[in-house]
Amino acid sequence: MSFKQSDLYDKIKMVSEDVINTEILSICPFENITNNRVFKLTAHEKSYIFKIYNSGWPETGKLPFVSMKLDEQQIPHAKIFIFNRENSYFPNGYLIEECLPGTTADRLALSTSETMELFKKIAKLVSKVHKIKLTNYGYIGDGIAEWTTFSEYVYDSFEDCTANLLSHKLISKKEYEKVRHELHYKLSICDQFPAVLCHGDLSLKNVLVNQDDITLIDWDDAHSLCCVADVARLTLWMKLNYDVYSSSAYRKAFLENYKTEYDMSSFEALEDVLHVWYGYDCLNFFVGKPQYENMKSILQKSLSKCEMQVFL
Repeated sequence: MSFKQSDLYDKIKMVSEDVINTEILSICPFENITNNRVFKLTAHEKSYIFKIYNSGWPETGKLPFVSMKLDEQQIPHAKIFIFNRENSYFPNGYLIEECLPGTTADRLALSTSETMELFKKIAKLVSKVHKIKLTNYGYIGDGIAEWTTFSEYVYDSFEDCTANLLSHKLISKKEYEKVRHELHYKLSICDQFPAVLCHGDLSLKNVLVNQDDITLIDWDDAHSLCCVADVARLTLWMKLNYDVYSSSAYRKAFLENYKTEYDMSSFEALEDVLHVWYGYDCLNFFVGKPQYENMKSILQKSLSKCEMQVFL
């Protein structure tokens, strides 16, 4: 079901006022949001976020569960007022949460040294998040993931990471099977790491900066994974968004300040393998988008480092 803008805003206003029990004075859309529609709601004393989902992702139950686990560890986050998939106006669901003060880090004009300090702060915050142990690996849902090993989850979910590439014939079924099996074998080392809460989309666009404080936002892609996977997701994002020198410097700043009770000595060997896994997922998302060729180049380099003879 779709609405004209005025009708849509009326529905947002009606639903929001019923949930938070206060008058909504203005509704302003966020620009350049690719996956869903997101709006800032202004009331008399507070602001709120209203997100309309375009698909069944994230899975039902995840965001309230993640919110509860963050509260248990006293990790600041945006308070969720409602996550609902039972409203006919918004068949894929909607979310209302508080709008925290601050600016996302990707919108700040930071110097190199300021960016270094920011990644040090992010490392310390992510270290706290990774202390949250979960059951099994994969999609969180209401709290219990399905896969008992990380490598099995990667193997079984790889089709989701490549569906768009396969349908557009950008990779062959033979390549898909080869990479899938090699990832399963090479990432079996990760099975030694217990499952922890992982943000799943660590990047500066999901770090809210308010003076000296930072907060991780947008937990839609949260998974139950091993800690090294979440770290590798961030270092891949660095490769995609910075030159080689800057990426290396920011990676070093993060790793030197990231603390975990688990043995990170294998991360150097695992990083490029994890970049292959995440690289296909990103490439799958970037089909038809400007970032595709850059991501393809990064993925090819990771494949080469892992001695995975695949031709994109």
